[in-house]
Amino acid sequence: MKILILGATGRTGRLIVEEALKQGYDLNVLVRDKNKISFSSTTINIFQGTPTRRQDLAAAMQGCDLIISALGIVRASDAPWSKLISAKNFISESIKNAIAEADQQNVKRLITVSAWGVGDSKKDIPFWLRWLIDYTNMGPVYAEHEREEKLLANSNLNWTAVRPVALNDSEKIKTLKVSFNNLPKPSLYISRQSVAQFIVDIVKSDKYDRKSPTISES
Repeated sequence: MKILILGATGRTGRLIVEEALKQGYDLNVLVRDKNKISFSSTTINIFQGTPTRRQDLAAAMQGCDLIISALGIVRASDAPWSKLISAKNFISESIKNAIAEADQQNVKRLITVSAWGVGDSKKDIPFWLRWLIDYTNMGPVYAEHEREEKLLANSNLNWTAVRPVALNDSEKIKTLKVSFNNLPKPSLYISRQSVAQFIVDIVKSDKYDRKSPTISES
C-alpha cells in the first residue's frame, strides 16, 4: 500500500511520516519546500508543490491507495491571538482538490487530523476553549476543519476525521481513549506521537469509516 501524506513538514505530520515508514508503508509526500524534509528512506517520494494547486496534488497522488492529511492553518505562534500565516481557506481548498482528484485516480480513503471542538463536538469542550474559538484567531482554524469535515461528509470517500484533544509534544505513548458523543468523556491532552500512531494504525481498518472519533489519553 502506498500513502500520500499532506502536511508532512508540520509537527504532527512529521510524526505520521515517521510512524508510516516504521510500519513499512511506501509514501509520497507533497511539500512546499523539499529542503524542509529530513527523512531519508528509499520508500518515500518527495513532490514539491501545494495541495491548493490541483496539478501538484495530482502528480503526488499517482499510484497511491490512501491519503492522510495533517494540513493546518499556521499561526505565527501557539498564542491564540497570533497572526495567521496560512490563507484562511487553505485546508478546505486543499481538501476540495483531494476529493476531486481522488475520484479521478480511484483513491477511496482519506484520513484527516481535525480537532476536538469541531462540529457536534463543540458542545462537549470546556467553556474556555469555546470562548477562545469564538473570540480569537483559533476561530478560523476550527472553521476550516468544520468546512473540511462537511466536504468529506458530502464526498464518496471512506473518510475518517480524527479529532484529537489539545496536543502536546510528549514522547510517551499512553493508553488511548476513543470517544463519540463525549462517551467516554475525553481527557484534555494527547501527544502528537499518540495521534500519529493512531492514524497509521487505522490505515487498514474500516472501523472508523465516515466517522469523527475524538481521541485523548487515559
